[in-house]
Amino acid sequence: MALSPSLFQTLPVLVVRKVVEYLEERPRDYFDLAINEHNRKKAVLTPLLLVSECWRTAALVSICDNCELTFDRSRKALEATIPAWPADFSLPGFRKAHLVKRVVVAADLWKDMCDGAFCNTMSMVLYEAFSFPCAAFLELELYMAATGDSRSVSEIGKGGVVRFARSLLRLTPAVAAVAVNFLSVCTTHPDTELLYSTLVSELCQGNVNGLAVYSVLGSTPPEMDLNGVTGLTSITQGPTTSCAAFTQLAYLNARTLKTLDIEIADESDWLNLIDGGTEIPAIYNNLTLFTLEVLGDPYDSVWMEIKDVAPFPSLSVLAVRGNYPFDDDLLFRGNGATMQSLRLPFSAIARNILSRFSVFQRSGVMRMNQVIISEISDDDNRFLAENADVSIRQQMHSILEVTATLHMWNDVGEYRMFYAIKDAPSTANLQYLYLADMSCNVDNIINLVVALSSLVSISCNLRGVGPSIEAIPENKRPSSLRSKYYPLNVNYRKLRVLNTGKHSAEEIAYAAMLIAVLCPNFVHVDLPFASRKVFGREIVWAAFHGPFKPYADVVTRLVYVE
Repeated sequence: MALSPSLFQTLPVLVVRKVVEYLEERPRDYFDLAINEHNRKKAVLTPLLLVSECWRTAALVSICDNCELTFDRSRKALEATIPAWPADFSLPGFRKAHLVKRVVVAADLWKDMCDGAFCNTMSMVLYEAFSFPCAAFLELELYMAATGDSRSVSEIGKGGVVRFARSLLRLTPAVAAVAVNFLSVCTTHPDTELLYSTLVSELCQGNVNGLAVYSVLGSTPPEMDLNGVTGLTSITQGPTTSCAAFTQLAYLNARTLKTLDIEIADESDWLNLIDGGTEIPAIYNNLTLFTLEVLGDPYDSVWMEIKDVAPFPSLSVLAVRGNYPFDDDLLFRGNGATMQSLRLPFSAIARNILSRFSVFQRSGVMRMNQVIISEISDDDNRFLAENADVSIRQQMHSILEVTATLHMWNDVGEYRMFYAIKDAPSTANLQYLYLADMSCNVDNIINLVVALSSLVSISCNLRGVGPSIEAIPENKRPSSLRSKYYPLNVNYRKLRVLNTGKHSAEEIAYAAMLIAVLCPNFVHVDLPFASRKVFGREIVWAAFHGPFKPYADVVTRLVYVE
């Protein structure tokens, strides 16, 4: 029975908030993929504003969470735009400022310092006691137009930069994290390094403990001296920014850092991160999440070494992007009791790092529950072509002995990977297998389900599933499967189909039926959200009609339909 409007208006506040959160987080493919995130949110949540005051309040919290500020030079006014809201506002007239959690400011840095118009307007706004009191995140989108102004920063006054930064911090008094996005980096003005360094250093004051700096791909990285910035718990170095400046910044904040996302290009960057060029090694005692991108050839000579030091003793999540030029277990050294998740490029397999790593886990020192192998590159392709399968299998077996969740990305060498997984001698811990870009047919899936007795779930793309029951060879019929693969896998519960592609509902029903025959506790097929409804109904129909009718009771309990 449908709820009446009066019942909607009397729902408890907690229930209303849960409904709004659910609608806000719906996957984008439920809607038109062409619309952007803000328009999607506007389309979903705006009608809720009309239900009642309770619904309006709950919806506004989500709609007004993001505010974009631009400076209108002609009107000398700060314009506020809520992307998911139909109207713009001029500060300080915006009455929903307390709902904003993220403030984005776009400005021409050089012009705004030259004439001071931006800061003067900001002063008027602050004079009215206006601010975004709950905004925890401040993002600057900065560009510098080439004006031909030859004055240096010292001639304009370094105070202009300081005033600009402090005005923004006063506008967002509760901000804890700052992101600076250099949309264009102008190198024609003198003292640009001083300009950028002063700005970023001034923004990292007060309560700010998180810093992220990005530069548009293809532009010249801004050079910065950030030696005065300390007390940070989070650092993110975006692409095309200066490696030297950020490795030095990380070293200076080694005692307080909890999360670090950084790039290194050569040995000097690595040494800068470890000892800051002082030969006094830093110990990152509080660092738990470390994302490292290494530029260069992964099969080049090894140049990263640390002698007799454990720099990351509390690390629980390690993600290495790009290449892997480490020759020993230096990233794991000292953190045996804390490491939980590991994401490595394929080149780490070539370094035999995982077989060494698994020794720690087999001894009970480490409690790894997730390993992700990603980024199979052209260099890895050459390695696969030049090396025997046995080395790949040995590495995969080392992983499978010690991890509960394995993610595999890319389909390069997928057959080597598949057989390395299937033939592993010990997989007692493996429960979740995620084959992101590897296509599996029914035979592959059945082999994995039977070989990996602890397996609970497989996520993969289906390929060559099979059209009908009549086409199943005699030795693949359910009765033959039961006798061939006994004992059954009593743990396996879910098949997650990542991409339905060209497969029909009958093909997916066929795959599910064969697995269900082997796995008495198999619960459901998880389909991509966009195709769940239509595929769910078609699979149920296929179960009750034609060749699938004898297996209707098996197939109908597999489908999850919203």
